[in-house]
Amino acid sequence: MAKEILKDEILTEEELDNVAGGTRGELSCDTKLLEAVGVMDFSYNAGYCENHMAEVQSEVNGYLNENDKLKGFSIATVDVKGANTYKIGDKTVSRAKFYDSICKALGKDDFKWKKFL
Repeated sequence: MAKEILKDEILTEEELDNVAGGTRGELSCDTKLLEAVGVMDFSYNAGYCENHMAEVQSEVNGYLNENDKLKGFSIATVDVKGANTYKIGDKTVSRAKFYDSICKALGKDDFKWKKFL
């Protein structure tokens, strides 16, 4: 009965991929993914990101642009309560698409990136 009542509220996996998230927690996980795939050699915790979001975002984007295979990939954070925006070139993509595209661009198609979402 509950599923029937909520049938219009249940999102598909594709819809979930496009839900705006954001903030320090995501930015922290973004650095952990980039460390795991070898783009960065360190990562940040959420508390650090909360107090230094602009610096972390700038540093992440710097590492992305230093890698020839990831030029054009970027992350923009709005603020601690806002949503992160993920871009490949001029196109805004979901966080899941961003992660998947990074792994594919680096030739790491088998990498289990979903644990970083």
